[in-house]
Amino acid sequence: MEKEQDVTVAKSAGFCPGVKRAIDKVLELEAAGKKPVYTIGPLIHNKQVTDMLAAKQITAIEAPQDAADKSGVLVIRAHGITPEFQKDVETHGMEVVDATCPLVKHAQNIIAKFAAQGYHTVIVGDGGHAEVIGLLGYAKGNGTVVAGAEEAAKLPHFDKVNVVSQTTQKESDFYAAAEEIKKHADECQISNTICQPTKDRQKETVELAKQADLVIVVGGKHSANTARLALLCQGLCPRVQHVETEDELETEQVLRAKKIFITAGASTPNWVIDRVAARVRELRKTGSKTVLRVLQKGWHFLVKNAFYTASAAAALACVCMRLEGVHTDWRLITFAWLFVFAGTAFNRSTEASYAKNKTFLRTASFICAAGALGISAWLGAKTLALCAVLLAAGFFYPFRNVITAQLPPLPGTKDFATALGWAFACAFLPAYHYGLLSRKAAYLAIVYTMLLVFMRTVTLGFSSANKDMIIGRENFYKAFGMKKTKWAVTLILASLTAALATLCTLTWKPALVTMLLIGDLYTIFIVIYYYGRSSTRSVKDETLVDGQFFVLWALSGLAALL
Repeated sequence: MEKEQDVTVAKSAGFCPGVKRAIDKVLELEAAGKKPVYTIGPLIHNKQVTDMLAAKQITAIEAPQDAADKSGVLVIRAHGITPEFQKDVETHGMEVVDATCPLVKHAQNIIAKFAAQGYHTVIVGDGGHAEVIGLLGYAKGNGTVVAGAEEAAKLPHFDKVNVVSQTTQKESDFYAAAEEIKKHADECQISNTICQPTKDRQKETVELAKQADLVIVVGGKHSANTARLALLCQGLCPRVQHVETEDELETEQVLRAKKIFITAGASTPNWVIDRVAARVRELRKTGSKTVLRVLQKGWHFLVKNAFYTASAAAALACVCMRLEGVHTDWRLITFAWLFVFAGTAFNRSTEASYAKNKTFLRTASFICAAGALGISAWLGAKTLALCAVLLAAGFFYPFRNVITAQLPPLPGTKDFATALGWAFACAFLPAYHYGLLSRKAAYLAIVYTMLLVFMRTVTLGFSSANKDMIIGRENFYKAFGMKKTKWAVTLILASLTAALATLCTLTWKPALVTMLLIGDLYTIFIVIYYYGRSSTRSVKDETLVDGQFFVLWALSGLAALL
């Protein structure tokens, strides 16, 4: 839960695991070159996400025969489909990938189990919803849908009945309906199939909506779970706004409210939630532009547009030069800044969460790439060639599936590629330019940089892994899971600390190594702090994580004075 200016953002807001899993599946297919990708019905009920998917040639169709290209892939969406429709899909001749939410699958299996034993199935849910239509198909023609207790009271008598729920139903409504259905059956089996993420979201909403005088529910107008969340809030808070984007906010209510609670449906991407929260906070900053406010806005601009990250790389380049015994060369420091900025800004320009800054980021990245090439030409023809190849690779990375269409996505490549790029600019190039690659200090600086930057990239992903980073297996934690990733980072951090401690005992550059060992404490703190975080990546997070390089730069500078 994030709280600022009496504006609280729900911890549970955003993609549920089932939605995130479905989106990951289609994006992994797209990244692997399996084009076109078709989903049976909209993958999720959110226009921002479906527009983003459509731009990647991931389109929704109603039936297999609607596919324009029969060589494409059919994806069964998170809501699931009826068993009869699934058989039709699987016998159509196209490759089929089932992205049905595991918790929906669980509900389907429960219905099928009791239907086989002669139970009539009553589903508490929205009759026309895709998930409910799919669930009803498992009742073997012996099922009924009710919206709540009022409709349940009109049911006939049953010998045996199995009561289940749409996975995103309000729990109190489900049990009220189930109690009513009990009166209409000799034998009643109640199966609470409401998913845990929905329960957690509803519990948090009930607790926090009561404390607010304005609740903002973010999500698609056609999303059943978002609409249900808004309805729940209307019974808890005097004013509720259901918006799809920040442009729909009612400014007057935002300004009048003392406490605002922001939550979102399970199909709402976190970049949309972040924009709504940012707009709310911006509107509530009343009065003239104070120096503090101007500074804050300026800082956000520098961090979000990669200036801060590039400066962190320049600071790390200074540290590497001191490790390698190279005197401060402002050409190399400037090169590191331009090189990292170009790659970072260009990659951010391809991400949905930076759509509003796309033109600026892309233009600035090309300008800085040209600057980096200019400095590398000044340093020599071989340096220019190396720089050109690596910049081209970095710029091409977002579009890598053009070449790797027939290859599976390589696990962890995004984090490794970032570490390699920084190592080249910050550690390799200084040693290469001054002919020091044969020295052990150069290898130490290169490995040191790679490990630090790898941990930095993965650490920034810890919190986002629990949210909606719309990415594929090229991210280390997405490929290997959070548990293994945290063990890997812990092992790297322990090894790095042990190596520095060993160098300290060997009296190799004792002042510098001691200071780097002290700086290592900051890195340890950052990793531990973000192990348990569950909020989306923010300006504060990037400030803290990339701040380690400025700490190391300051400490290495202090060591030079000792």
